[in-house]
Amino acid sequence: MQTGILNSVLKILSKAGYVVTDLVETKPRCFDIVAKKEDNIFLIKILYNVDSLKGDMAEEMKKVAKLLNATPLIVGEKFKFDFLERGVVYNRYGLPVINTASFYDFVIENIPPMVYSAPGGYYVKLDSERIRLAREELGISLGEMAKYLGVSRRAVKKYEEGIDTSVDNALKLEDLLGTYIIKAIDLKNFVKETKEFEENPEKFKLSEKEAEIIEQLRVLGIKVYPIKHAPFDVVTKPDEKDNDTVLTGLKQVREIEKRVRVLGKISEVLSTKAAYIVEKKVNQCSDVVVFLMKEDLDCIVSAKDFISFLNEKRLTEKDI
Repeated sequence: MQTGILNSVLKILSKAGYVVTDLVETKPRCFDIVAKKEDNIFLIKILYNVDSLKGDMAEEMKKVAKLLNATPLIVGEKFKFDFLERGVVYNRYGLPVINTASFYDFVIENIPPMVYSAPGGYYVKLDSERIRLAREELGISLGEMAKYLGVSRRAVKKYEEGIDTSVDNALKLEDLLGTYIIKAIDLKNFVKETKEFEENPEKFKLSEKEAEIIEQLRVLGIKVYPIKHAPFDVVTKPDEKDNDTVLTGLKQVREIEKRVRVLGKISEVLSTKAAYIVEKKVNQCSDVVVFLMKEDLDCIVSAKDFISFLNEKRLTEKDI
């Protein structure tokens, strides 16, 4: 089931002109698909039953998305014993969840979802200014509107202040005002809060030497954000004002070849730099991922120098 959803989402993205790669070779992972088209970047997690999403994975997905200026999104088909509805956004740990049909509508047809699910039923966001203007133009008082809807005058006043309401109330409002007053759900700005990054290397199961590498990078003035469930171990930002984000591998593992291959694919899709810092030379070759020896960091004196070193090394390796 999950593989079928994954393949469908990949086809939808490709049809819409996105550059895409999947991470099926990597486990565990906080996202399954990386896709980019112009300035639009998606990090997508595929789950048949969205209740299987774990809280730590959700938090990490939000953090990575924030670092990469991406939209995090869960695509699934079921929650508990029910199927997800088309055109409805669900919420799991603060992440937007939609089904494959809704994803098709959003990406291919440019039709955003209009309804969201919350305790008690389905709700919509209202265009408060449009409601006020339409009511005043028709000469309808707040009291008359409240009586028509069967709610308090205070509730109606809140509709004009931006409060959400049920689908039924919104449809009644549209009938009364004769105009469309429901706002689309903004998937790209759905995530409201993201916890701060943990900086404790022990939590990320890094070895002592890998923790030393992180410390060396920080001494250079580079912002380092450890990632637990991805093909890269840290996201490094030499300069927060620039776009020089570097997806960086640190773990000295046997499957380094596979990690480098996936890291390179992600880097190409996102048009970011990618590096792998190793303690000893490895028999690896990549047109995208730059290999650095841990001892190379001793020759670098600043964050700007780090980027220059990566650029020079990549050009040198390409010419070999």
